[in-house]
Amino acid sequence: MIKSIITMTVLTLTPLSAHAQQKPYYNEAAANHIVEFAPGIISTRAHFEINTVFNNQGDTVYFARCQDDFSQCTLMQSQFVKGQWQAPSALAISGQYLDADPYLTADHSQMYFVSKRPLKTGQPPTKEVNLWRSNWLHGQWQAPEYLAELSSPAADLYPSLTDNGDLYFPSFRNNDRTMYVAKASESGFDTPQALPAYIYGKDAKIGDSAVSRDGKQIIFSISGRADSLGKGDLYVSTLVNNKWTVAKSLGKKVNSNDHEFTPILSPDGQYLFFTRIENGKGNLYQIKLSSLSLN
Repeated sequence: MIKSIITMTVLTLTPLSAHAQQKPYYNEAAANHIVEFAPGIISTRAHFEINTVFNNQGDTVYFARCQDDFSQCTLMQSQFVKGQWQAPSALAISGQYLDADPYLTADHSQMYFVSKRPLKTGQPPTKEVNLWRSNWLHGQWQAPEYLAELSSPAADLYPSLTDNGDLYFPSFRNNDRTMYVAKASESGFDTPQALPAYIYGKDAKIGDSAVSRDGKQIIFSISGRADSLGKGDLYVSTLVNNKWTVAKSLGKKVNSNDHEFTPILSPDGQYLFFTRIENGKGNLYQIKLSSLSLN
């Protein structure tokens, strides 16, 4: 998948005629190193921002803005208008509870996210985040539904989807930290199945991790490995002959002695977006995948 991304990048970015087709998140400065995404508008020093997910056109971005201690997070959105990202606003379905980790289906018809909101009316908020889904109807996001068949009493994190509808998410169920996949079925999803533990590497603890749209790559947020540079680094595993490779560090262009997490690939597969915690604040960054020289 990485090789195909590199090929697509070379073909689409070199000709001058391609500039008219560039997505709003295109950033020439991110061609060889990380750059902050929409600084002062979406990524700010006053707030803690995580997640960066776009619609297929790239002109709407969703993310979460959180308290420094993660006691509360709100789902936010911003539109790209006249060459500029606009001041973000909270989604109407969010703001009262901890809501985070939004992810869109390819057709923008549904948003998956995690939340501590009550499972039923009249109940208190949950102690751990669970998986939820909202439908896009009549130009707005509808009341979210709890995904009981996918969630557990433990923390279920960071849902991401392939274009064929398979749902991947990390979970702390069974006193472990494991990536699960729930294959798409006619009735919704099959029972979530754990990916093999060797993928993460020795002594690894995974956190927010996301699958590529074609289902052939997973970007992991991992801490605890001997090759870690900081409190949490980003790694990549690739599906080769139907077997996942051991996750490989994305290297010093992305990872630092700070904490990198919440990875997401742009809809066109050209950019990696992620959060880095700096001085107690989470800031959003992007970099072109082709600059990471992955095989």
